[in-house]
Amino acid sequence: PDGRIVWQETGQVFNSPSAWATHCKKLVNPAKKSGCGWASVKYKGQKLDNPASEGEEEELLIEEEEEEVLTGASAEDKSRRPQGKGPSEPVHSEATPPGKRVENKIRVPVRYCMLGSRDSARNPHTLVEVTSFAAINKFQPFNVAVSSNVLFLLDFHSHLTRSQVVGYLGGRWDINSQMLTVLRAFPCRSRLGDAETAATVEEEIYQSLLLRGLSLVGWYHSHPHGPALPSLQDIDAQMDYQLRLQGSSNGFQPCLALLCSPYYSGNPGPESKISPFWVMPPPEQRPSDYGIPMDVEMAYVQDSFLTNDILHEMMLLVEFYKGAPDLVRFQEPWNQEHTYLDKLKVYSVLK
Repeated sequence: PDGRIVWQETGQVFNSPSAWATHCKKLVNPAKKSGCGWASVKYKGQKLDNPASEGEEEELLIEEEEEEVLTGASAEDKSRRPQGKGPSEPVHSEATPPGKRVENKIRVPVRYCMLGSRDSARNPHTLVEVTSFAAINKFQPFNVAVSSNVLFLLDFHSHLTRSQVVGYLGGRWDINSQMLTVLRAFPCRSRLGDAETAATVEEEIYQSLLLRGLSLVGWYHSHPHGPALPSLQDIDAQMDYQLRLQGSSNGFQPCLALLCSPYYSGNPGPESKISPFWVMPPPEQRPSDYGIPMDVEMAYVQDSFLTNDILHEMMLLVEFYKGAPDLVRFQEPWNQEHTYLDKLKVYSVLK
């Protein structure tokens, strides 16, 4: 009824016929840059022609695809993944034309108090402002320290593509000091619809965690051209991840979420905005409400150098996205003064 299209084979959701049709075209021809998707889809025998001009059509398509955060895969995909090892990987949107600067229309985030009970008609991509613990007269239930190399690697990952990226966070939880230390980022190098690759990547990450003596302590993903604020879908995903990471243990173990916004025009400078959040369950008397996205204070541990491990991971990421239709062309202008490469260099120097 709201016009969205669900691809039953993969579980991916498309916000318009245009997004669906263009995605299908790119599966056949990854080099295809644009096209009027509305005219390619029939409903009850009639073409869904859109009166928008071709330029407006393409801009709308890009905006819709950049907004998508799909926090799960198909039921078949989920059934293949090892249980209890970590969150299911959010899937990626791949159809943004390469080499094109994307400027999204401003999405105004809402305050949590304005949400009320769940409403199936509400857009799952609605952004929600985070709430501070002080604002609700509570203390943050755990402390966080994060390595600068973690932020560097997840930000580098986020800069490589116009689509959303996802990865895991490895570290340690000290129950005595209530300190969560995030020591390593593990980028997911897999694509939507490729269930076997996704499962393989997750198994490799799980083994890497074991070899390093680390535990799964959270996840990250990006909003390439939007603000680093969680959507309703992100909130539900994080709530699910917190419960899954908790498992059958009676003791508290936190799960941290990091949101990276590399190309949002509203960022104050060239640096990406990286925001941590955690979700507080809704009040017991209002179980149908959304969880409350909470702002998390973090301490930063400055690493003196990039390890060979991190450099190798960066090379693997570059190789993975090479030739992809959503690859960022770093020689292209990011703004009037700088290329995308200049922006990445500036951020690296600042870090």
